[in-house]
Amino acid sequence: MGTTLKRTTIFLTEEQHERLRRLAFEQRTSMAKLLRDAALDILEDEEDIREGLKALHDEKGTITWKQYRKDRQEHHR
Repeated sequence: MGTTLKRTTIFLTEEQHERLRRLAFEQRTSMAKLLRDAALDILEDEEDIREGLKALHDEKGTITWKQYRKDRQEHHR
């Protein structure tokens, strides 16, 4: 992995712990890796959402719906 890992503690219900343990066994990996992968998915999703919202606010190169319709009408004439 090459990255320094930090230890953290989470609390799971007995059922969550057992399901995670079984999944790790089935996938031949560790519970810790499953949790790291899940955390990474959450962080990447959050980054994608932030970038998407930022892009929505960027009006550079966009036109209004009214202007689009006008341009389409002129194009079809």
